[in-house]
Amino acid sequence: MKSLENKNSRVYRITYETYSKFSNNLNSCKNLEEVSQVAVRFLKYLLNFHVFRISLNQDGNFLVYSQNNIRGEFSLISEEHLLPHEIKILEDGIPVKSQKIPSILIKDIPKINLVHPSLWCWSFKKMELHFTVSLVADANKPFDVGDIEMLRLISDSFQAKFQEIYLQEQLDHKNKSLLQALDLIKSQNAKIHKIVENQKQVIEERTKEVVEKNEKLLHISALNAHNVREPLSRIQGIVQLFEVFDDATCRTELVPKLIQSSDEMDQVLQEVIKTATTELTQLKAKEL
Repeated sequence: MKSLENKNSRVYRITYETYSKFSNNLNSCKNLEEVSQVAVRFLKYLLNFHVFRISLNQDGNFLVYSQNNIRGEFSLISEEHLLPHEIKILEDGIPVKSQKIPSILIKDIPKINLVHPSLWCWSFKKMELHFTVSLVADANKPFDVGDIEMLRLISDSFQAKFQEIYLQEQLDHKNKSLLQALDLIKSQNAKIHKIVENQKQVIEERTKEVVEKNEKLLHISALNAHNVREPLSRIQGIVQLFEVFDDATCRTELVPKLIQSSDEMDQVLQEVIKTATTELTQLKAKEL
């Protein structure tokens, strides 16, 4: 009896040490491929099974890990593509033990290697996330209710690691989206800066053009104010003298001066018109 107790104690110790190694290695995994490698390496020492499968709900889809003794693989599927017993257990939560095994679970296992195989399935919930765990065991690799506690520990470890990797991928995706948005903002800012610089240049050119036009208009105005004003003032003065002098004096003295001043004013006006026409034509040409 004591020998049996010692044997059981060694078995429990070895199992615990193996689980500790499995858990530590799983915690250090950075991606699903590494998780698969750790699972293939350690699960066969912790549980008796021909097939191990865990399906974890991730935002409406299910991350599925399936493993036989030598190979493990991941897939992402919708709920409708889960196996029938998985869909059922998610609905009613009742554990499954059945001899009806979906062919897809044992497609890679020669039938000769299976002796009275059974399908086991449980549904668990952790952190508001539902997941199922399925096992195919037989007489050669028996599974019983005493192994459920170890199965639960293993399942929790898988769930925690899956969730960690999933959240990290979501974070990486959001960071990538933010970087893309930042690049887009930088690109748009560069375009805006270029538009602003072009507008500044256009404003400077238009301002310079307006200044040039104003200078020419002031020049024309100066011609009108100075050149035209002088002969016009003389004409106005002569006209006022007509009321002072007699007719003979007006004809002999004032009329010649009036004619001379009128001729000077005509010349000035022709010069002003010519200058204004030339400069205004140049301004109009620049606008076109």
